[in-house]
Amino acid sequence: MSRFQIPSAILACAVATALCLSAPLKASADERSRCQHRVERAGEHYRHEARKHGKHSRSAERAKARLNAEWDHCWREAHGWYDPQRREWRTDRDWDRNYDWDR
Repeated sequence: MSRFQIPSAILACAVATALCLSAPLKASADERSRCQHRVERAGEHYRHEARKHGKHSRSAERAKARLNAEWDHCWREAHGWYDPQRREWRTDRDWDRNYDWDR
């Protein structure tokens, strides 16, 4: 190979890698958007049930379990979880230990 073909080959590999990596990022962004929407709905449902029946009621516990399930689903699919109180994505899997349910 000549001196000019090696940089061209490296550039071609870099462009191909960038194209391959951009498709999963878009899918991840779409999944994060869907997860965020589901988490916000499940969080609102939990807050409603806790206000209406008490935070230790059976219906509030079911709503909390649904919210946890949504977070778990997001963790598996989007590799993060949405915190509706802070309105941000978090990367530590700690919603079950550190989340302030009463806020």
